[in-house]
Amino acid sequence: MRGALDSVVPPLRERMNADNLMIVVQADASEAELDDDIDEHVLGFYQGGSGSTFSAYEYPKRIVLLQRHIENWSVTYEDLVDQVTDTVLHEVAHYFGMNHDDIRKTRLRH
Repeated sequence: MRGALDSVVPPLRERMNADNLMIVVQADASEAELDDDIDEHVLGFYQGGSGSTFSAYEYPKRIVLLQRHIENWSVTYEDLVDQVTDTVLHEVAHYFGMNHDDIRKTRLRH
């Protein structure tokens, strides 16, 4: 995860730190998250404002990585590292206000 965060340019990383963005790893999705369209295909999610990092939102803003979901998609250790990196970068993009179409148009993969 550290490598993924280190690949975010310093000004954006500083904004994430200033905003106290939390990045947590959960074994599985909670019941409430399952009710919120999180299923076995979701590897992580951003929980915060729907606009951008500058939008008002009740704290804490956080990125959640779903450990078992990521492990289920990974065959090797290298797959696991790649999937964690891609998931972190994907969710960081959501934090900065990007939607899935925006993310697909970028090179937000390592």
